[in-house]
Amino acid sequence: MTEGERILWVGPAGEAPEADRAVDLPDAVLTPGLVNAHCHLDLTHARGAVPYRGGFADWLKAVRGLRAQPGIAEAALEGLRGALRRGTTSVGDVVSPQTFGDIVSAFGSSGVRGRLFVEALGFHPDRAEAAFAKVWELAEMRALPPRVQSGLSPHAPYSVSRELVERLVAVADGHRRPLAVHLAETLEELAFLRHGLGPLRELLREFGADDPAHVPYGSVPAFLELVALQEAPLSLIHGNYMRPRDVPPGAFVVYCPTAHQFFRHPEHPVLELLEEGVRVALGSDSAASGDTIDLLSETQFLSRARIDLDPKAIFRMATEWGAMALGLNAGTLHAGRLADLAAFQPALGHEILGHEEARCVLSVVGGEILHQVDPPASVGDTPPF
Repeated sequence: MTEGERILWVGPAGEAPEADRAVDLPDAVLTPGLVNAHCHLDLTHARGAVPYRGGFADWLKAVRGLRAQPGIAEAALEGLRGALRRGTTSVGDVVSPQTFGDIVSAFGSSGVRGRLFVEALGFHPDRAEAAFAKVWELAEMRALPPRVQSGLSPHAPYSVSRELVERLVAVADGHRRPLAVHLAETLEELAFLRHGLGPLRELLREFGADDPAHVPYGSVPAFLELVALQEAPLSLIHGNYMRPRDVPPGAFVVYCPTAHQFFRHPEHPVLELLEEGVRVALGSDSAASGDTIDLLSETQFLSRARIDLDPKAIFRMATEWGAMALGLNAGTLHAGRLADLAAFQPALGHEILGHEEARCVLSVVGGEILHQVDPPASVGDTPPF
């Protein structure tokens, strides 16, 4: 049972309080709405545009200009609506200042709940002030749709200076804004972290963005010392080469299964992370490195690719931990939580998210039905949800 934006009551039908409206969901299972904890919606229009040929820096260079193409807002909106039809109710998006307006418009039109991590780029210290000012303006000063909140994203160790990272971390903690950073994503990034060398350094020079005085961090843990947060959630995006002992207490790793396959990485350390108590959320990265942004497709793929993962773990990664990573009071079916819900057929347990024939018949955001299949009729005094 819901009231306004929140869940009012959960329990057996025979014990439900009286309700104004009821929705019958025969042969379906009700779940928290799925949470896509990481994507790049401004690349939704670029599905299949850039094949990966084995060099991450080369791929980055190829996609760089795609954010200047028309049709970003329309593609992002269709991506969000498609995700909603598959049970995704919340999305964490890393958004470039260049496409911020397009993405805000898409979220406002879709009704999907969003956390917009405003992306900061600026490897040379001289660019830190201007980059920070732009992120501050968008994250703190711009009006956002009712279900959309801001976050911060120093893009990656090879694209932001120490000074810029430190300023963004201070704001994230001071304003309790979630922070997301791409980390341990590729072997090229590890070479940059350890030695300050490799294809990513060459890419900086090619773009005229290098800092000749840069001193290598030396390791993933050394970089993580810069992003130590006390008051805000920290998401480490991808973590394809992350060791469990390196993850700071309280931080989340966001694993993007189909993107992981697209870039041909070795097996993700997700099982080791979970076994060591690290909370792992799920994301889709972008349509340019996969195919879709709906999380059900990710969980179905993950269930096929990693039969060593417990369905209950996948379920929690797709709901509760994703919501926590985005700083949302959602992700579980408990009174007081945001009424972001999904219903799937067939009526299975936790394994529903891996079922190849899973069909989303209802998506609810903030108590509002935004998607339903064969709209069920109200049935007497049967309690809703």
